[in-house]
Amino acid sequence: METLNTTPLFNTSGDDSPDKQSLIGANSTGILNLDECKYKWVKPLYMRMLGNHWIPEKISLVDDKVTKTHLTEDEEEAVKSTLSFLIFLDSVQVANLDNIAEYITNAGVSNLLKIQTFQEVIHSQSYQHILQSLWSYAERQEVYERWRDNPILRERNEYISSVYQKFVDSPTRDNFKRVIVANYLLEGVYFYNGFNFFEQLASRNKLIQTSKEIDYIKTDEGTHLALFLNIINTREIVDVEEDADWIYGMFREAVDQEIRWGKHVYGNNIMGISEKSTEDYIRWIGNNRLNAMGLSKIFGDVSNPYRHLEGAKETNFFEAGGVTDYDRAESVAGWDDF
Repeated sequence: METLNTTPLFNTSGDDSPDKQSLIGANSTGILNLDECKYKWVKPLYMRMLGNHWIPEKISLVDDKVTKTHLTEDEEEAVKSTLSFLIFLDSVQVANLDNIAEYITNAGVSNLLKIQTFQEVIHSQSYQHILQSLWSYAERQEVYERWRDNPILRERNEYISSVYQKFVDSPTRDNFKRVIVANYLLEGVYFYNGFNFFEQLASRNKLIQTSKEIDYIKTDEGTHLALFLNIINTREIVDVEEDADWIYGMFREAVDQEIRWGKHVYGNNIMGISEKSTEDYIRWIGNNRLNAMGLSKIFGDVSNPYRHLEGAKETNFFEAGGVTDYDRAESVAGWDDF
């Protein structure tokens, strides 16, 4: 199997001409020059991601301390389980994205991954801010350790981390393909039951400020999704048509895991959520993510059961909407080119 080489810090014999650029295997200098970047989506996405800066602690959760007392027992347990999974997802992304960037031979795309890493750190900080604001130390530690006693959560954590670890242990081109698709699935499928759950609570005036913080995270994740979709759609790493069989296999596994998790955490115990709506929602998302890659839908004729919720509407992959009251990319020069 072809083993990939890491990119040198500075390559004096490199050639960064647009026709010589590629995502992996290029003879690049390592110097960032967005004006000469082959990939026209890099600069506008770079500007958008820079504009999506926010600080978790500036969102006061004082009111949520009151509405937390209005949560049902099932809702509070679901909040804790949801946060436990989200904490893992962003933690593993922080640890893994540098492993991907190390092999990317386009400085612009590599820097987008660096920005994403920073944003994932902010997301992890956000979950800590939520936990510290609403629960005691002992309760917080139980949330962080919940994966130890919940076999479904542990299985989910182990599955995605095993795909990442396999590439770390053996950085072949084949393993790199899988880690790129796994990231696309993490950013495009794994978060969304949790996002929807907080929107459901906010629609009933529960944990409104927490939901606002989640909206900020969801906006960032829209750009991360766009980043990996663009990487895939260059067809330089993943040959979607040739690799369709194993891609469909990964999608089936991801969708099945997300449905199983949603039924386990929310079931029919949360107002606005049922086992059927959980299944329809994730199958709908899976179809959309496949379609965006240029593959056929495989999860049946389903629609979004949560379209009535603001923020749960179908969103263009390149337009992470829904949050407008912080420093968005509109304030950064170059936004109009996107």
